[in-house]
Amino acid sequence: MTDDELDIDDCQTEFGIPHSILAHAADYRIVELHYKCASSEQEAHLDLHLSCGSEVRRLRFLRPQQLVIEEGFPEPTHGMMIIDASGDGLDGLGVRVIDIEASRGAITFWAKDVIDLDTPDIG
Repeated sequence: MTDDELDIDDCQTEFGIPHSILAHAADYRIVELHYKCASSEQEAHLDLHLSCGSEVRRLRFLRPQQLVIEEGFPEPTHGMMIIDASGDGLDGLGVRVIDIEASRGAITFWAKDVIDLDTPDIG
């Protein structure tokens, strides 16, 4: 089953609902991480390039906050989950990235939103 076929309503976990952008993030490993500070032209963002087999997904997290990169990064970083927190009523925070396996080297943070860098902007 691909993420496009995934019925997000069936995926409620104790951690929340996986974000539809990459519902099975735990199957991917981080192959690139890039943080850009805010400037007059652009808001702060964190780009993660994630790999699963031959597939690479490039995601941009807008206005990341409370970024934690644990000792042991980048090996291993299994167990990452991208949570849709848009319904949690948190002002300006719609995405949460957590580690559900408590593995060493985890990356966790909150963000305003996440976009797929390989999908053309609609609108």
